[in-house]
Amino acid sequence: MRIILCILFVLSVFPVLSQSTLQGTQSVIDQVEQMGLKNQDKEAIELIDQALKNPANGPDDLIYLYSYKSGIALENDSLKLGNELVDLCLDYAKQTSKPLSKVMALRAKAYLNSYLNLTDQVIKDSKDALKILDEEKEAYNLKYYFNYLIYATYSGWDESDKMLHYIKECEKFAKLSKNPNNIAKVHLGYASVYLNQYRKNNQKNDLDSNFYHLNKAYQIFEQYPSEVSSNTFVVACINLANYQLEFANAPIQDRKAIAFKFLDSAEVELKNDRARFSRWINIYGIRSDFALKEGNVQLAEQYLIEAISRLDSRKDNSLLRLEFSLYKHLADLSEKKGDINSALNYQKKAEAVLKQNFDQQQITNAQKLEIQYETEKKDQQLKLLGETAELRKNQNYLYGGLAVLAMLGLAFMFRAYHFKLRYSIEREKKLAKEKEDAELNAEMRLKLEIEEQARLKAEQELLELKHQQLQKEALANSLIIEHKNDMLKQIQSKLKDGDPRDIQKLLKEETLLNADFEDIKWQLQQLHPNFFSQLIEKSNQKLTALDLKYCAYIYLQMSTKQIAQVLHVEAQSVRMFKYRLKQKFGLSKESDLESFLQEVGS
Repeated sequence: MRIILCILFVLSVFPVLSQSTLQGTQSVIDQVEQMGLKNQDKEAIELIDQALKNPANGPDDLIYLYSYKSGIALENDSLKLGNELVDLCLDYAKQTSKPLSKVMALRAKAYLNSYLNLTDQVIKDSKDALKILDEEKEAYNLKYYFNYLIYATYSGWDESDKMLHYIKECEKFAKLSKNPNNIAKVHLGYASVYLNQYRKNNQKNDLDSNFYHLNKAYQIFEQYPSEVSSNTFVVACINLANYQLEFANAPIQDRKAIAFKFLDSAEVELKNDRARFSRWINIYGIRSDFALKEGNVQLAEQYLIEAISRLDSRKDNSLLRLEFSLYKHLADLSEKKGDINSALNYQKKAEAVLKQNFDQQQITNAQKLEIQYETEKKDQQLKLLGETAELRKNQNYLYGGLAVLAMLGLAFMFRAYHFKLRYSIEREKKLAKEKEDAELNAEMRLKLEIEEQARLKAEQELLELKHQQLQKEALANSLIIEHKNDMLKQIQSKLKDGDPRDIQKLLKEETLLNADFEDIKWQLQQLHPNFFSQLIEKSNQKLTALDLKYCAYIYLQMSTKQIAQVLHVEAQSVRMFKYRLKQKFGLSKESDLESFLQEVGS
């Protein structure tokens, strides 16, 4: 099993609390921070709930307490609860003028948006918070936190330059805060940046930098074990072990001894529940890969079976994807051993877990869509309220001005009788203006009502489009499951015929369909067998695998933004790639690439 360098998303920021918070709130937050370092989420929630019962709590106290509770809820996949708590933070933020309290509300909102994959909003919220913090002389931990959030967002987009910029900002504030956990996480961040650069450029100095920063993170934990998160330490251990697996040049036994030492250290934290349970799978995966390198397939299989046993001991829907991966690797190992029956059994289990994971993902996606819809609705309502308040403000100015003019007119009338007639005329004009203004206001209110109806209609259409997209995803997964069932039937038929070579051929062919794009490619080949061959024939230049991938996504009518998110590139890169595809097919600038691909697939 391949292990990738982990990007840590942790809650601790060690903020400086607003001066209007209670002393007891400061004490609770300090304890919650310490509990977070050792994965004591349950105890932290209990402590926060007890603090929330204090009748003396003001808006600032509640913002801090709800912000921390929302983060812990999201860490434990309680999306609905996390969203409700974030709403409370934002409501109380309207009742305070303290900059740090407002920043904590933005922190809760940005963290929620990161779980909803609203990456643009995460960056906007973080930059808004940093703008407020520019006026604060210290608050180094909060400045570190928001820069790290932006860094982690860009890591999802695989933008090494921006990752490097923001991890340098994190390093600056981590050193100013003298926080060992933040400094250790910065080293892990640098390690991730350099590993990405190495995979792109294959430069040895990048790999050496990766190893250096992983070691620094490990050493900081050894120096400050009570001040550094166990999750940070476990991630450092896993990636140091993986370095020995993938990149070290020593004999395999020497590399294994070093790697297993790191894994043993990580297991100490996991056995004491001081780090995230899912890291167990990384540990067993590395041990299994070392066994494969030594040619011991049976031992490699045993490690994976132990990993599944770990997962079975804790029923958690968030671990279904890991369980599916384990069963798939067990099926591959059984195939290598020539044990077709076991391979078939593991494949069936993988299919069952995949279906269960798909069902759970559908529920999670529905929750995310609902929260996104509610968030967008609230934003629109706030915008409308702001516009209405501005309109009322202008009306008040107008009416106030009219009142002043009326008073001046009366004074002038008492002073000079001969101006009475002129005043009467001016008064009539003012009344006409008031009527005109009233009509204008009525017209504006009618316009706002029409715009509101149009917005509601657009929201309904958006929900319908999202519903249709979910139906498409369900259909795609149904096709995958149906294909898997057909394959299983073929294997059963071959078992009856007693010809294992045909079965092994089927399994190898099926393995080629594991990746997300390969699933899509298989479905296209089933529906349109000549789709890719016709593309190659119509092309004036040789089509690469990436070219075919883009063609498949465009044929499936995925938007530029959706393709960018799937391939982790910017939308501009997708548009440039579409232009190059037109050139390869000899299409003019005015030609529609999507229509061309639809004709090829028809």
